[in-house]
Amino acid sequence: MFQKIVVAYEGSGASEVALRRGAELARACHAELHLLGIVVTSGGLLLDPAYVPVELVEAERRLLLDTLEDIARVFGHDGITTRTCIRDGAPEAEIATYIKEIAADLAVIGHSHKGLLARWFNGSVGAHLLEDLQCSLLVATDGPSAMLEA
Repeated sequence: MFQKIVVAYEGSGASEVALRRGAELARACHAELHLLGIVVTSGGLLLDPAYVPVELVEAERRLLLDTLEDIARVFGHDGITTRTCIRDGAPEAEIATYIKEIAADLAVIGHSHKGLLARWFNGSVGAHLLEDLQCSLLVATDGPSAMLEA
């Protein structure tokens, strides 16, 4: 069914749900699981060192990488082949680019509840991905799982 699954992970509750769903599918399909962390560096204030010091961005990158590597080790012990990657930039662009690079056939993202103003300014990562992806997209929510038990 699926051979390469990409999970976009940034440590939020929504990405934890995406991680669980992606791992369930990878286990059931014997697929390779790719954990993609994005350090968001898009947006005017984020690029200005007066507002966000470079050291803070580097610390976020290191923490995210360490977290993904820890998760990959656990999944590896469970028999799931797992790869990790960290990218800098806009989440929707980096996810789409990575998926194309590795020829993934499924992307899994978490659903976060944003207010109207946040959606107006930032849009929805899922909506942007629907325009760019050439694979299936699963938007995971924290409800009852219909996944197979492996």
